[in-house]
Amino acid sequence: MEIGQTIHQWPLALYLRSDPLAYPIVESFHLVGLAMLFGSVILVDLRVLGGSRMLPLSQLARHALPWTWGAFAVVAASGVLLFVAHAADLVGSRAFLLKLVLIVLAGINAALFHAGPYARVASWDVGSVAPIRARVMAGVSILLWMGIIVCGRFIAYV
Repeated sequence: MEIGQTIHQWPLALYLRSDPLAYPIVESFHLVGLAMLFGSVILVDLRVLGGSRMLPLSQLARHALPWTWGAFAVVAASGVLLFVAHAADLVGSRAFLLKLVLIVLAGINAALFHAGPYARVASWDVGSVAPIRARVMAGVSILLWMGIIVCGRFIAYV
């Protein structure tokens, strides 16, 4: 809790809370980045779950991944700024802490997907049903990102 109070008093935190436009602008970048991130992730996940089977997953993923990483960079940078602005409140927020846990789990799930089922995508790239492990991981991904979004909204209210 002490670290949150220290960060809460940083000049950057004071600026983000005192300038009438600073925090809303950062929050807008966070929300737009989140929409881009979730949009790129869910397209790939829905394809793995069986949507648009004639679209090669490898091509979709190759196109979506740079957008995913770029959006994640925007979300992470803006998220740090949002945290800095209200660190004293957020370090004790269950919704915020759960959001962080879900983000880590989503990252682990994505890494395991790319190292596991996706490493053998050539065998199920077009017209085939994805392996069960891939489909489960895609479903888990969607649920994790939905949870991240819900927790983000809950931060303001609980």
